[in-house]
Amino acid sequence: MTSRRRYLGAATDDILQPLSALAETGTPPAAYRDAMQRLGDCLAHRISESVDFKGKIVLVVAGVEDVDSLGSGFIEVLTRAGADVRLTCLWMDRKTLNVPGREEVANIIQEYMDPIPPHVDHFVVLKSIVSSSCTIRTSLLRMLDETEAEHIHVASPVMLKGARRRLEAEFPASVGDKFEYWILAVDAQADENGNVIPGIGGSVYQRMGFTSQQDKNFYMPALVADRIVSRRKPIDQPSP
Repeated sequence: MTSRRRYLGAATDDILQPLSALAETGTPPAAYRDAMQRLGDCLAHRISESVDFKGKIVLVVAGVEDVDSLGSGFIEVLTRAGADVRLTCLWMDRKTLNVPGREEVANIIQEYMDPIPPHVDHFVVLKSIVSSSCTIRTSLLRMLDETEAEHIHVASPVMLKGARRRLEAEFPASVGDKFEYWILAVDAQADENGNVIPGIGGSVYQRMGFTSQQDKNFYMPALVADRIVSRRKPIDQPSP
């Protein structure tokens, strides 16, 4: 099957090289995660060229599999740009229902949230690839239940053609009209198993070294662990 890919914006080496590493099936998990981190950096730089984040509250939501790679690079750049970044990490169980159309659903089984105010300036859904709407829809609904956002961004290295239309169909115009997309490449094809070609080289779970979805959902990202520790107040020591 011949793949077709369209790049959005400048296709420079700092974007092409990590995208190629993802698509290459022989890339080991550590190098794969490093490529994702570099793409997170690229995405954040691209957004920062158009959006002034200094002093703004930015809520970033990502699945557990993306936090330490794509999320790490993305959050580091936004923090350096002066944003007050609040992280939400979701552990989701994704499944395909045995119904006509093979509808996919994603259920949240665990979550970590930095403190979230009632209103944020920017809300970013960060995803390794946008192909179906199920996990992004779940992420959006969960966060919209917590806070209101002035701007809603969908950021990902790769999107499947048509995914934007399917995602926006899940929401009323009052929400969908706020969506801003930050995508590096758009692919036009997927195989019989739903894997985008070339996409990100197959299932992100396996490519990152997880043996299964269940294995992924037992993982604690280092970025989340660090934030949990930093939020703990020191215990007063008794006077000698």
